[in-house]
Amino acid sequence: MRATINFEADVGRVQQIMWALAFQEMDPLHQAMDFVETAKPHELHEGITNALDLIHGVATQLEQYRAMLISFEKARFDTVVPQSADKSINNIVDNMSEVKQAAKTMENFDNFLSKINEGGQDETEPKEG
Repeated sequence: MRATINFEADVGRVQQIMWALAFQEMDPLHQAMDFVETAKPHELHEGITNALDLIHGVATQLEQYRAMLISFEKARFDTVVPQSADKSINNIVDNMSEVKQAAKTMENFDNFLSKINEGGQDETEPKEG
């Protein structure tokens, strides 16, 4: 069974945390060596198979850790290019136009509902005659 762990850490601690995670992979490697070392001649096939399964799992995990470290390093050295103010202002103006249009549509709808309600009230009032 596998699980995905997602957490936040201070950037300064990333290397230490990754080292601790990688260090934990030593236990399955020792266990893999034990499978081969303790296997009797008639159990060697099973011992090697078990060892290879563990080694494959460790290799996969270490590859993930390496990819994460590369990603952290790239993020540390990549420059974030600021967006131009003109682009942001244009987006704000477009958004304000949409908000004004939505408000006008709501106002028209409210007026429509008011007229309907006024018409309904006239019908419910007693007629003189």
